[in-house]
Amino acid sequence: MSPIQLPEEIWIRVFGYLSDRDKFNVRLSCKYFKGLIDHRSFWKDSVIVLQTFYDCDFWKTLSRRKIRSVVVQKTTAKLLQQIATWLPWISSVTLMQCGDGTALVTLGTLKHLKRLVIRQCCCRSLTSSLLSLRRLTQLCLCDVQKSSISEIIAAVSQLVNLTSLHYHDDKNPLPKTALRGMLRSLPNLKHFSLKLGPKYGILPDNYFWPSKACGYPGVTPTAEFGLSSLELLNYEDPCLSPVAFNGLSSLTKLTVHYRQSLENPNLCRLTNWLQGLCVLSELNISLGYPLSIYADSVPRTVQRLSFMDVKADLQSVRILGEQVPDLLHLHLDLCCYHISDIITEVPQIFPNLEILKARHHNVPESVFLGLQRLPRLKQLVLLDAPKDLSPAVLSLTQKLKNSQTNNSIHVLHSSSKDQTTCSCGFY
Repeated sequence: MSPIQLPEEIWIRVFGYLSDRDKFNVRLSCKYFKGLIDHRSFWKDSVIVLQTFYDCDFWKTLSRRKIRSVVVQKTTAKLLQQIATWLPWISSVTLMQCGDGTALVTLGTLKHLKRLVIRQCCCRSLTSSLLSLRRLTQLCLCDVQKSSISEIIAAVSQLVNLTSLHYHDDKNPLPKTALRGMLRSLPNLKHFSLKLGPKYGILPDNYFWPSKACGYPGVTPTAEFGLSSLELLNYEDPCLSPVAFNGLSSLTKLTVHYRQSLENPNLCRLTNWLQGLCVLSELNISLGYPLSIYADSVPRTVQRLSFMDVKADLQSVRILGEQVPDLLHLHLDLCCYHISDIITEVPQIFPNLEILKARHHNVPESVFLGLQRLPRLKQLVLLDAPKDLSPAVLSLTQKLKNSQTNNSIHVLHSSSKDQTTCSCGFY
C-alpha cells in the first residue's frame, strides 16, 4: 500500500504532532496533503490576523478550516463584509483602527458572534451596531472614539447576555450612577475590567456598591452585583476608598495593575480590600507596593498568585507562604536582588505547587533543579526563555525530566500574548 493511501484519519493523527511550520511545509507537498492539513480539527483554536483585501482562494481556505476567530487590522467595511460572507459562523472578532463609523453595522449579520473586541476605532454608530449583537457574551471597548459615555452605556446595557465586559478608556470616566445602571442591567456579568486614570479623580466610597447597598459605610452590603472577577488597570491610590469593595465580597478573582511602583504604606488600599474578600481564589498584582505591605493580608482561600515587577524580599515571601499554604499556581516575576534565595525556598514555602512561572536569567541551574522537591509540580514556565531554547534551558529541561520525582515536570517557555485581547493588561 502506498503511504498516501493510508486512511485519512491516520494521516490527520500523524499531522497533529507537527508544528505549524511543518504543517505548512507538508501542505505544499501535494494536493492530497493540502486538503488534509486544511482539516478543521487542526484550526479550531487558531486566530487569523487579517490586514488587507484577499482573493477568493484565501477565503476558501479559511472556510474549509472553519476559522472561528479573526483579528482585523485597519478595519474597513469591505473586509468585514468578506468575513460575513465567507465565515458566517465566526464567533470571535477583534477590530483595530477602524476609521469608518458605519463599518460595524456589518457585524449584525454574524449570528454566531460571541466575543467582540474594538480597539482604537471610530464608532459614530456604536448603539445601532451593538443592538444587533445581543448574543454577545464578551465585549471589550478599548479607546473607542466619537462615542459619548451616554451612548456607550445605552448600547452596552442592551447586551443582557454579557458575562465579560472590558471598558478601557481612562479619558472618558464612567460616572457612578451610569456604572451602577449598566451593571444592574447585565444580570449575567461575571468579569469586569476597568481602566482608571487621573480623570477619574477620587471616587466615592460606594462607587462599586449597588444602589440598594448605599448608606451602609463600613458594612458589607447584602445586595451585591454578581461579579466574580474584577480587573483594575492603570490604578493609583487614593482613587478608590478602603471600603470600595464592600459590595464585592463575592469576588473570586482580583487583578490590580498599578500605574507605577509605590512606597507609602499609609496609602495602600489593597490591604483593606483583601480583608473583605473571603472567597478569593486568584490574585494578580503588577507594580504597586512592596509585597511586605500586604503579604499578611492575602486571604487563605487564594490558590493562584501572580506578581509582576513587584518589590519583594525573602521574608515577605515566607509570610505569604504562611497565609496561603494551599497555593497551587505561582507566577513569580519580582523586583528582587535575591531571587535565587526565594526560588531555593519555594519547595518549603509553597509545598503544594503544581505550576510555577519564574525567570531563568541569573538563576543557577542548581536552584531550579531543587524544585524537584516539589512532589506535585507539573509545569515549570521560564518567563524569559526564547522560543528556540538555549543550550542552558535544554540542559535544565533534560535534567528535570530525568529526575526521580513522582510527577513528570514539563518545562515550557513563556507563551506569546493573546492577539485577540487589547494591550492594556499584562496577564
